[in-house]
Amino acid sequence: MRAAAAVVCLVACKSDRQSDPMPEPPAPVVRDAAVPVDAAGVWPELADYPVIVRPERTITLPARPDVPRFEVGGPVLAGDLAIVASSQFGFIAVDWRRGAIAWTKPSGTHVAPPVVRAQDAVLVGECVNAPAIGDRERLLGCVRVVTFAGADQANLAIRGNAKATAAFAAEAGTQDVWLEGEQAIRWRRGDQAVVVDLLTGVAKPAPASPPPLVVTYKDHRWEIVQDEGRVVAREHGKIAWQTEHPYTALLGTVWLPEQSPMLRIANLGAWRDAPEIHLLDIDATGSLHAQAAKPSPGIQLLGWGVSPIGDAAIAIRLDTSLRRDFIAGYAANAPLVWIYPLPEVMRPDPVGVAVAPDGVVVFHDGDTLTILPELSAAPTSPGAPGRPSKIPTP
Repeated sequence: MRAAAAVVCLVACKSDRQSDPMPEPPAPVVRDAAVPVDAAGVWPELADYPVIVRPERTITLPARPDVPRFEVGGPVLAGDLAIVASSQFGFIAVDWRRGAIAWTKPSGTHVAPPVVRAQDAVLVGECVNAPAIGDRERLLGCVRVVTFAGADQANLAIRGNAKATAAFAAEAGTQDVWLEGEQAIRWRRGDQAVVVDLLTGVAKPAPASPPPLVVTYKDHRWEIVQDEGRVVAREHGKIAWQTEHPYTALLGTVWLPEQSPMLRIANLGAWRDAPEIHLLDIDATGSLHAQAAKPSPGIQLLGWGVSPIGDAAIAIRLDTSLRRDFIAGYAANAPLVWIYPLPEVMRPDPVGVAVAPDGVVVFHDGDTLTILPELSAAPTSPGAPGRPSKIPTP
């Protein structure tokens, strides 16, 4: 097994409630499988990788092919539910363990990624019926708050000062939605963002940078971000440590028994001119402790998901054909557990990935949920986690 060489240098250094008619959810198409397959006959670049798996379940969602697929988002997990968004169907919550649709919510032809709170989901999209707003206001969309059982809690117009929100309204970039405290969300589109009050629907301009990854350990609390690719940890507002070199993506944290927390990082690299994706874990406390997993071939990250203890599944583009993409699953203690090649089709959309303790949920091609096996390492493997050493701060 060839590990990627990695040198990590650290410097010390109240609302109107509305209800839409609830149509009978259409039945999805569910196909079960769930056995590993031999790598022979799969793409040659993956031939020497440990296990090529088949899905435990494939769920085809009812989409409208006559509607352009402008945007897709999710999945986000709320227990047994996986919530996804698409311009072709609005929002759908699926019981991913059984393959049944729990509820659907309409939207216009534009949607943003859903986000979940402790007891409900927040859905942002184009308004189905545009409400009247003030003369000096701009309508940016509508936000719906839905319980996990599918009951509407709120359905509000997102509106803001016309001048202040002009740049956001004109932006057409990739979207993200994050929680902002207990009663607000931050909605980013391209290089612009707004904070939306979930009690009033009022939107105000906000920073477009993602919220920091917060790690608490013993008496320390670090807020960790990427700044021009470099990983920077701040404590009490001051830089506690930072990496010398930039990395492609900060995926999340790893919590193993009797060890300090680690940061899971993915980085694009090459070996003998062959492009690779390297998975690295570096100590979140700022020490020089680091480890590297077996790299996988690929030229681009299409999406990823990380479990509360650090199991990670990454959607990887293999080459420039835009047809050969796969999911690589890594256990929290870093071994590459399995590989799953996605259907070989032209794939312009991002791939959404979410990791649960007992499975991996992948949303791809605008209408398909694929359920893959869990990522827990064998109990006898070095550093295999049982329970997380400490639940990370959200």
